[in-house]
Amino acid sequence: MSSIALALPLSAIVLLLLIGRDAWPRFAVEAFPGPARRGIAIGLLIVLLGLVSFAPLVAFDPSQARDDFGEVRFATLFLGHALLAAFLLVWWLLVGRPPLSQYLALRREPGRFLADLRLGAAGGALAWAVTMTVMVLVGTAVGSVDSAALPPSGQDQIPHVVRWIVDLSVGERLALICSAAVVEESFFRSFLQSRCGILISSLLFAASHATYGLTLMLVGVFTVSLVLGWMFRARANVLPCMVAHGVFDAVQLFVILPAVVGRMA
Repeated sequence: MSSIALALPLSAIVLLLLIGRDAWPRFAVEAFPGPARRGIAIGLLIVLLGLVSFAPLVAFDPSQARDDFGEVRFATLFLGHALLAAFLLVWWLLVGRPPLSQYLALRREPGRFLADLRLGAAGGALAWAVTMTVMVLVGTAVGSVDSAALPPSGQDQIPHVVRWIVDLSVGERLALICSAAVVEESFFRSFLQSRCGILISSLLFAASHATYGLTLMLVGVFTVSLVLGWMFRARANVLPCMVAHGVFDAVQLFVILPAVVGRMA
């Protein structure tokens, strides 16, 4: 609760400062039918970012990354995604229900659907390669690649949440991958990046993953967000980003993390 009490005013200060600016960095808010709707929408965004991005960042503590994860139901993994989806729906209603192809930048152009799927698959592979390279370089530079990426000293060095996710069934991991790819890209790319740019949206995306408590993981999440953000800017279509996000997470959840956990067992 203390982290939320600090995160909400921090979210309000940062967001209102960005909205008040005329030059970068700024957060652009589109026209609403009236000031009341605009105020409600901005207030909801402050609360959402406070809960999703600023609270995990405020509570970030690498020393707690390996504490017991406790008893958690599988459905609770989707609470954050449900909040993001509900917010996107409410903002869409408040702003006057613009076409979804415009609001979410989810376009199915004639003759481009398969090409976008292939681009997304290639982008996911590229994002994985770039992210792993950056993590190794950064980890080596700070002398922490072993402790933060591939723990050498046993199973106790792996966050319990990682082991818990690896133990999920194939269907559960697929559901988690699909939910993250669709909802997170709709919010962080279609919604946030369209209004505040790649850098700010990527920082907020990385902050939302701070609950893992691993510094090097935040570097990786920020890096993959930059790659996905570049794809979104180049295509102005979130579909390839969703596919790329799904490919990246599939490699992590079905190949990399099980290998790391198996190695440390």
